Amino acid sequence: MCSEMFAAKAEAAVKCLGAEGDLIYNENANLKIEMLTLVKVKVKTFWSVVKYKISDLTLLDLLQEPDISPEYTEKDLMKDFENLSDSSSGGRAAAGVDAAKVKLEVSASVDTVDGASSFTLRKKTVDIKKLKESCADKKIKEKMVEMLKLKETEKLTFVHQRVYNTAPVTFCGKTGKDGLVSAVCEKFRISLWRKKKDLTSFTVPEDVTFAYSLMEITTEDNTLGIPPRFINMERYNKGWWKVSTDGDDETLQQLTEDIFQKAALLQPLEDLRESRRRDLLKTLSELLQDRDALSLLEETLDQSSKGVFKRPQSPAVSSFMDLLDVSEVFNSQKNAAHLLVSAMEGLPDDAAALLATCSPETLRVLQQLVNSLEENAQVKLPESLPASLQEEGELRWAAELLCLTDQTLTELRDQWDRPEFPPKLLLELVCLVVQGLSLMKPKTHS
Repeated sequence: MCSEMFAAKAEAAVKCLGAEGDLIYNENANLKIEMLTLVKVKVKTFWSVVKYKISDLTLLDLLQEPDISPEYTEKDLMKDFENLSDSSSGGRAAAGVDAAKVKLEVSASVDTVDGASSFTLRKKTVDIKKLKESCADKKIKEKMVEMLKLKETEKLTFVHQRVYNTAPVTFCGKTGKDGLVSAVCEKFRISLWRKKKDLTSFTVPEDVTFAYSLMEITTEDNTLGIPPRFINMERYNKGWWKVSTDGDDETLQQLTEDIFQKAALLQPLEDLRESRRRDLLKTLSELLQDRDALSLLEETLDQSSKGVFKRPQSPAVSSFMDLLDVSEVFNSQKNAAHLLVSAMEGLPDDAAALLATCSPETLRVLQQLVNSLEENAQVKLPESLPASLQEEGELRWAAELLCLTDQTLTELRDQWDRPEFPPKLLLELVCLVVQGLSLMKPKTHS
């Protein structure tokens, strides 16, 4: 089964069901997400990006005396729906969901898919009031909570709603052209299924979780607590309410304005003593070879920024923190280093390592492209390029990404099959990493 295609379809369904609350789409159809499943939630410091860690435990597993029987209600949310990308798309939506709005939003969201068998989505919800009454003052298993290894920057939640399909559903899609951003798609395995000339399809079996909602729990004094739950909403003209969008229709100029406001926070890195910059970069390059160590460094910087610092066991992470923990390094410089590390940790796969170890000439060209993007100039690749930026080069994807126009940005969005990691975020992270590395590395004179 194509997990990227499923994630895109699950996200489209969530957009249609926005009125149903703060649903989170499932990124993997093979992932079992049942009612009351425990989930660790973390919001990244510099981005409105939320990371979910789904456990194989439930809320009842935490209780010393799990002698409660939760009650549930179920209702259909979307009936006999056909998920199409052309003007013939449609289907019937359940009460409370505007059918015309559903048709429009699904068409806009899933234009990489040409059709689907008719399907129905159903929502199951736990009776929170009765659950709170049953769990009131219930003691928890302290060792079980310790096994969860909840960090200071994480919250513990449980699944109180899930949306699932009542019967198997088959999605099918036709191929699309490679386009002007093929290197980006190739690098991050985006829409490779569209390069085939045959119809591509996959079937989701019955009772797969398309989306779910979470409620926070507390474990102070070894007692289970369920605080009130709030939904983030925005008010729009004409009295319509909807969940905030992800800026899918923002122009390139709008995106870059936001990006370079944040990039300005990196500027204090340039004022670090050159020897300290060199040592920080050397340590960071070592950490980039180990994703777990890089994540630990970001977590440590997060905790340090909140005044909760525990010395990590990793020697490389400790070394990086020691380099920052001196009187000559100002808070603005620590925050800038934190932002750079967070941007590197946010890039998938080996992208950050490739950027951090590229040649001075490659970095210079990438920085020129970033500068042109910031100036809203027409960004074009120079005629003479270092090997890593040429057609088959390992950083060609970064060069193409920095040469986006409104047209190619739209094309990239159309081909994008990783809704959990939108093109806007990829562009922002690459710009920040290139800018940060340029400020950190020794200056060269051409």
